Amino acid sequence: MAEETTETAPQKQKSKSRAFYYIDGILIRLLLLVVVVALLWNWDGFWKTDIKVLKQAQETYFPIKYKAERMKVSVMNENKEIMKQMKNKISEYQQDTDNALKAVETAKEKAKTLLRYYDTSRRIIDKLKRKFSPDDLEAALICNSVECENIVNSSPEADPKNYVFQ
Repeated sequence: MAEETTETAPQKQKSKSRAFYYIDGILIRLLLLVVVVALLWNWDGFWKTDIKVLKQAQETYFPIKYKAERMKVSVMNENKEIMKQMKNKISEYQQDTDNALKAVETAKEKAKTLLRYYDTSRRIIDKLKRKFSPDDLEAALICNSVECENIVNSSPEADPKNYVFQ
């Protein structure tokens, strides 16, 4: 009898280990199934599919999730339109800014040219003042404006160093 009990103990142990491996295999497969379902559930491409059979199954078995995902798609499409409009406005603003900067650069170049002309005219007048007496100079130069008189008389208002561009 002692032999029979020793033979049955390994068999019970084998059956327990087989049962454990069987349950373990089922649990692993179940866990993998849960992971796959969770990944598919959260994957946007799964809900945005164009496959008719899958789309119908989603609508039939998961109507709330299907509608929620469709709402996400519509919101994303609206956001795309808003983003396009914002990009267009930004590009318009950039063009306006570029045009304004070009206009400023052009005005700056014109101002520099005018200052060079002014500087040249000042030098010419200074040479004429050295060459002619004040009465002869006044007879030769007839000014029609206050600016001309300021330049001839070398007043501080006419000095370009005092001028500030605004």
